Amino acid sequence: MPRKDGTGPLGVEGRGQGGRGQMRGPLAAGPGGQCICPSCDYRTDHIAGEPCSEKKCPKCGAILIRG
Repeated sequence: MPRKDGTGPLGVEGRGQGGRGQMRGPLAAGPGGQCICPSCDYRTDHIAGEPCSEKKCPKCGAILIRG
């Protein structure tokens, strides 16, 4: 701290000021919710431990997203 007033470089006194992923909110969406097809709007319940992005829509074959 050059002036001893807390205005030093980020990463010293300013650490933890970042966004998500730095203890500013959860990255995981939790166990509930749905997996949704962005193409045809097919929906199915999300199963904990099975990422939606690893599933394909049974109607059109698109990769599902978390909704």
